[in-house]
Amino acid sequence: MMKGSHLFQMAAMQLAMLLTIMVSSGGAAGQREIKLTLSEAVETALLNNLGLHLKQQDVLEAEGTVQIAAGSFAPLLSAEAGAAGQKTTAVSPTTAEEERTTNWQVGIRRRFTPGTEIDLSLSNNTLDTDADLLLFDPVYRTGITIGITQPLLKDRGSEAQLAESKAAQSLLAARTFLVDDEAADLAARVKTAYWDLVLAYQNLDVLALSLKLAETLRDETASRIEAGTLADIDIFQPESEVAVREQELISGQQAIGGAEDHLKLLINSNNWLTPLRPIDLPVTKPIAYDPVQILEKALADRPDLKAAALQVQSTKWQLKKAENELLPALDLFGSAGFGGTADSYGRAIDSSLDADDHQWQVGLRFSHPLDNTLAEGRYRQVNARHTKNQSTLEMIKQEVRRQARATIRDLDLSLKTIEAANKTTLARQKSLEAEQAKFDAGRATTFDVLVAQQAYSRALSAENEAKVTYAQAVAALDRLLGVVTVDR
Repeated sequence: MMKGSHLFQMAAMQLAMLLTIMVSSGGAAGQREIKLTLSEAVETALLNNLGLHLKQQDVLEAEGTVQIAAGSFAPLLSAEAGAAGQKTTAVSPTTAEEERTTNWQVGIRRRFTPGTEIDLSLSNNTLDTDADLLLFDPVYRTGITIGITQPLLKDRGSEAQLAESKAAQSLLAARTFLVDDEAADLAARVKTAYWDLVLAYQNLDVLALSLKLAETLRDETASRIEAGTLADIDIFQPESEVAVREQELISGQQAIGGAEDHLKLLINSNNWLTPLRPIDLPVTKPIAYDPVQILEKALADRPDLKAAALQVQSTKWQLKKAENELLPALDLFGSAGFGGTADSYGRAIDSSLDADDHQWQVGLRFSHPLDNTLAEGRYRQVNARHTKNQSTLEMIKQEVRRQARATIRDLDLSLKTIEAANKTTLARQKSLEAEQAKFDAGRATTFDVLVAQQAYSRALSAENEAKVTYAQAVAALDRLLGVVTVDR
């Protein structure tokens, strides 16, 4: 028994030397590896991941939509200035042969949330003519006019006026929550990929140990054949097993490459030719949790649920806007103005202050398409989108409930699996030591030892996998709650 344990220790020492050589020569063109902690992987991904950047651009786009909607209530300033002239042949004594005019006007228009639109304008113009019928020449006119339009059906009231703005604000809030959701999802995916890479390295260690054990048995068998205690044919089985385990070791190295590529893609790494070496190990300390509270917190706080609810609210406002577009337009309008006319600009202004010239009007304006299919089509589109968003919200809730059940189950079962795997590994190690001791005593064959080695290797791999599965279940719990953590 003591001799078997000694051989096992020697194999472990040789394994350490082998792994040192593999690390020093690993990577493309012998480049040095990058050591990476779990927190560094998550933080790098949150900073560099392209998918997260796309979500952030969606927020900026939604901010622009909010600005556009708010811009419909911004004051509009307009101005115009010009001059004109003409020279014609007179056909009567009162006809002007030459005439020049100048004009300029400035105005401001603004729409308010009740739908009321106010237009204020200031105008000035001059007329210089050689016609004899005018009392004075040139003629200066100036005036101020104010107009008011109030919708009575379509576009009436703050609900109709603010519907587009409210929809845009709800969409902006939804896009912001979707960034948070993408960050939580990305963090969970990075953690899963990180632990997959850890497991791949651990599996490589196990495969290297398995190979070293087989090589040690082969060398010992060869020594016994030389000593005449074993037949020549006994060497073939350990030699063939060494070849098989060499192939398994190569497959393990390929698995590291695949896991590494996945992690590099998530963190948007620029060092594709430099190997990553994870240095954290999965923590298997049980965490306290209440399944009922977990589900309640997920349904209340998950950012994707909040985003889905806000998207429902956004299309609800869009639906109000579409309903408004179905109505006919009936507007009450009115205007009033005063001004002055004189033979100079100063006298024209004085005359306008005395309101020598004044005007007013009031009336109703009606319009409605004879074929309102455009508004009806838009209403159908928005109504369908609103219904889809409601269904999406319910589907996300159902998925959250499923994820909660699966995550809690994985947490419970993975802890139990770790406990069972630890016991299995210890039992397989003792069994291997026993078979090695019996082989040393001539009471077991190489086949018996090789079978025990394989069982021990599988137990080690299962133990490592159980620990990684628990770490990934903890990451899934953070994803379920929609939170970002970098240290577990």
